[in-house]
Amino acid sequence: MDKLKIMMDKILAGVCATLLAFMTVLATYQVITRYVFKSPSTISEDLLSYSFVWVSLLGTALVFGQKDHMRLSLFSDKLKGIKQLVLSISSELLVAAIAVIVFLVGGKEFMGVGAMQISPTLDIQMHWIYIILPLSGVLIVIYNFINIFQLIQGYNGSSKGEMQ
Repeated sequence: MDKLKIMMDKILAGVCATLLAFMTVLATYQVITRYVFKSPSTISEDLLSYSFVWVSLLGTALVFGQKDHMRLSLFSDKLKGIKQLVLSISSELLVAAIAVIVFLVGGKEFMGVGAMQISPTLDIQMHWIYIILPLSGVLIVIYNFINIFQLIQGYNGSSKGEMQ
């Protein structure tokens, strides 16, 4: 599981970095065409919008995988042992459930609607843009189950029955 998580982290971080670099170049191009040549590019504007959504959702999956998201630890810090493990696993399962409902089910609905829409500037079906919703949902759920596996593994591997 650790190798899978490391590989997913590297791939997602690379994709996010590439998208950010692409967005930087695209924004620079758009500024030049708008203010220097007085002829703004509509294609670059749409690509920037779609890239921003993609990098945000892929970055969300990466952050959940690395457990770097915001969380309130006031309650969990007071728990020890099996109670802390149960709370941590419950939190991971709750996030997975939300990811399934919002990203997978909702994303499937968006893709269905997007199959009937064409992007006017890019001339592609919008479901190719909306595919990021179920994709990021799958990634978040995979990360959740890896995190649960690591929590259990860390609990079983500790000498005092405390989480590491």
